[in-house]
Amino acid sequence: MADASKETLEILSRLVGFDTVSDRSNLGLVGYVEDYLRDLDIPFETIPTEDGTKASILARIGPQRPGGVILSAHSDVVPVEGQDWSSNPFELRIENGRAYGRGTCDMKGFFASVLAAAPKFKAEHLETPIYFAFSYDEEVGCAGVAPLIQRIREICDGPRACIVGEPTGMEPVTAHTGKQIFQCDFFGTPMHSSLAPRGRNAITAAAEVLNELNRFVAELSCFKTSDTRFPITHPTINVGTIEGGKATNIVAEYCKFVVEYRHPPGTPENALRDELSTIFAAIPDQMGRFRETASYPSFLLPNGSRALDLVQQEGEPRQTHAVNYGTEAGLFAEAGIDTVVLGPGDIQQAHQPDEFIELSELASCDAFLQELCAELSKGTLACQLPA
Repeated sequence: MADASKETLEILSRLVGFDTVSDRSNLGLVGYVEDYLRDLDIPFETIPTEDGTKASILARIGPQRPGGVILSAHSDVVPVEGQDWSSNPFELRIENGRAYGRGTCDMKGFFASVLAAAPKFKAEHLETPIYFAFSYDEEVGCAGVAPLIQRIREICDGPRACIVGEPTGMEPVTAHTGKQIFQCDFFGTPMHSSLAPRGRNAITAAAEVLNELNRFVAELSCFKTSDTRFPITHPTINVGTIEGGKATNIVAEYCKFVVEYRHPPGTPENALRDELSTIFAAIPDQMGRFRETASYPSFLLPNGSRALDLVQQEGEPRQTHAVNYGTEAGLFAEAGIDTVVLGPGDIQQAHQPDEFIELSELASCDAFLQELCAELSKGTLACQLPA
């Protein structure tokens, strides 16, 4: 397999150079993409957040007619703090057939390949339109894609398929877990620790709830999806962060932890919420409460999917997979848009120090997009795909 195109790598270098960690603005990257699309005379619109600190982009190449195909990517990346990188994570490094940098795998590699393909899509005078949908805040619970999907539904006349380009090794993912994130807060009575029996310790209260959740984990193993492709077939819980207290000689006034719940399709969607409701019902509100901070649905591609047919059209049929991580695909599907997850890279490299993507993977994505371009230029795609 040949290496990625020069154009893809040049664009990837620019994208990696923008520090788009989810808690920061992505407007620098957005401005670069706007200029790139404007230079190619590709119509687009920018969809800002209410506070104007972030934005999505929706672009169209080809005629404004029914049956378009959406290529979806997110612009944000996870933090690098506390990770041991061999080089600047926001500067692309090419070495031994790999491209290193934050976001190369998840998912600026696909983003770059799509932008590099834009001149080819533009030159082909497509019979079927293709849309670029670039979102923000995917890494914090797919929080930013909803306004973009709403705009797609307003201006795209019956899109036929959506490809979400998360790292799947260019093998289609047709099912993934949904997720809910909850923050649990606890409030104690701060006083000198010598008087601890007279007060309530927020950390102790949190520990009591955590003990209940540890018990609940065993119950979740009884709920299994019938889809044996999933590496883990039952819902899972993970307590990701916890903080609280000020000093060992002060009864803790405050403590909080954040817990996530992942559920495969066909398993209980609200089991953790229900369990937390039961647990916190026994805790006075002034001492403890919980709230959902983010969520996205599970994803299961139905039989006869137009999106899957689309990515299977060229070459040997690709094996389909189910994964325990989540993507924006569930939200596209929930909006009635036939969606598949397929993109370059290995998910095991995502979020890691010295994150990388194989250049051969980028080359495979470049080739796939060229094949897609050829299909969209034929004018026969709509009748090839089932209604």
